[in-house]
Amino acid sequence: MGIKEGITGKKVIKIFIICIVVGFLLFVLAIIQTVKTKSTSISKKAPYKELIGKELITKRPIRLFMEKNPVKKDYPYALSDTNQSYWNSYMASLGADNPEIKLSDSVDANSKLVFDKAVMYTNGVSGSSDPRLFGTLSSPEGKTYKVEFRWGKYDYNYPWKVSQRGYLFELAPWQTALDTSHYYLPNAEWW
Repeated sequence: MGIKEGITGKKVIKIFIICIVVGFLLFVLAIIQTVKTKSTSISKKAPYKELIGKELITKRPIRLFMEKNPVKKDYPYALSDTNQSYWNSYMASLGADNPEIKLSDSVDANSKLVFDKAVMYTNGVSGSSDPRLFGTLSSPEGKTYKVEFRWGKYDYNYPWKVSQRGYLFELAPWQTALDTSHYYLPNAEWW
C-alpha cells in the first residue's frame, strides 16, 4: 500500500504540527491542573457539620493574625490560640526578616464565633491538605472579624479508608475537652 491520492508532504507536515501543538497544550493544561491548589467542601462531614451555622462561644483568649495573601480575600484574619499547632508557625513567621503574616488583634474569651463553611485545601506542589473553617468572630466589645481557622491535622499513623485520610483535631477555642476521635475526610478534588 502506498500513500493515498491527495495526501501531500505539506498536508502530512501540517497534521504533524497540529498534533504537536495540541499535545503541547494538553501537556500545559495537565501541568496547571496538577500544581494548582484544589479545594472541596467538607461542611457536611463530621466534625464540621456540627459547627456550621451554630453560635460557638470561645472559652479562652485568641489571637488574630493577618496574612499577606489569605486563602480567601473575604476572610483576611487567621484565628489561633496556643492549643493549635499552627500557633507555633504563626509565631515563627512573625520573627522572619520579611514576615508574610502580622499579629492583628487579641480577642478575649466569651467571643461569639459562627462558621459559614468548611473547606479542604490540597496544595498542588506539596500535596499536603489543610481543612479550614471560615466564619465571623464577634468580640465582647462588639468588633466583628471575618476569620479563617485551620482545624484538623492528618494523622500519618492512621490507616486510609479508600481515598480518605484520618484526621485528629486539637482543642479548639470553643471546646473545654479534647475530642480524641479520628475523622475521615476526603482529599480536595481537581475541579
